[in-house]
Amino acid sequence: MPEKDSPRDSPQPDFNAPQGPRRFTQARSRPWPVWVIFLILLMQGLALGINTVASFVVSESAVLDTVGMIAMLVLYLLFGAILILLGFRIFMGAAGARTPAMVLQLLIVVLSFSFFAGGLWQVGLLFVVPAALAMLLAFVQPTRDWLDATS
Repeated sequence: MPEKDSPRDSPQPDFNAPQGPRRFTQARSRPWPVWVIFLILLMQGLALGINTVASFVVSESAVLDTVGMIAMLVLYLLFGAILILLGFRIFMGAAGARTPAMVLQLLIVVLSFSFFAGGLWQVGLLFVVPAALAMLLAFVQPTRDWLDATS
C-alpha cells in the first residue's frame, strides 16, 4: 500500500492548516506622534515636488537660464524626496532619521519668516505650523520611546 504524501509535500497549499504569526501582525503599534510626523513629512515632500514641477512647466526662466532652472528643479525634487524618505525612516523606527528631519524642519521654519516679513502671513503659517509641530512631536516621550525601542 503506497504511503500518503505529507501535507508539506503537496503542491496545493492548505490554507486551513495552523500557521505561525505573520511578521506584520507582530509589529508594535506606532504612537500617534510618529504617524503625525510621517504625514507632515510626506505632505511637505509631495507638495514641494508637485509645486516645483508645476512651476517649472508653466513659468518662463526669468533670472536663471535653462540649465539653472533644471538644476533648481533637481535640487528641489531631491529636497522633497529626502523629506519623504526621512518620514518613512521615522515611521519605520530609525532613530538616525530624526536629526536630519529636524534640521530640514528648522530650515522650513526659517524660510517661513521671509513670508511673514513679506506680508504673506497665510503662506508663512502654512510653512511654520506643520514644521513646528513636527519638531515638537519628534521629541515627545512616545516618539522617543518608539525610536529608542526599534533602533
